[in-house]
Amino acid sequence: MAQLSAIQDRLRALLADERGLEQLLEPQPSWYPVLLRQLELAVGDQKVIYLGAAAASGLSTVTLRVGVFTDRIVVAAEVIDDGTPGAQVVTRVESRSGLLRFELSGGSEADNAEESSWSGGFRIRAFYQSGLTVTVPANIVDTEAKRVSVRAVLDGIREDLQARPGDPPLGRENPS
Repeated sequence: MAQLSAIQDRLRALLADERGLEQLLEPQPSWYPVLLRQLELAVGDQKVIYLGAAAASGLSTVTLRVGVFTDRIVVAAEVIDDGTPGAQVVTRVESRSGLLRFELSGGSEADNAEESSWSGGFRIRAFYQSGLTVTVPANIVDTEAKRVSVRAVLDGIREDLQARPGDPPLGRENPS
């Protein structure tokens, strides 16, 4: 496994690139190291294909959801901070082979105007056997790198649906 600090640095950089999280993460909230450690343990040294995050604030509660896709797993982390000590941080890890179906929603006439890596108005909702639902993109797709990563997730999700149980993931090498 890669050095733990390198994994956390990579995850920290990906989170920092998410629009709107700067205000939430500066100054560093007490739950942030817990979230980073859980993501680090979940992802390990696997290559991150996509990381997306979205935050919602209520009168006294902040909720942050983070989704991560690698070649083999999907990770969904949720932080619920109601201002009291000990914010709730829970991270779920699923095999991508547990995908049941996906849905596409959104979009506009402008999405067909030109060929691009990702038409920004669309959302993918992936449904897994355990009941986990992950929405991609979680936030605004405003960079070419983000467009490429969202497109890679869609391509991977389509492959996940075509794979049969026990088969190696399509388009990816068998580790044996």
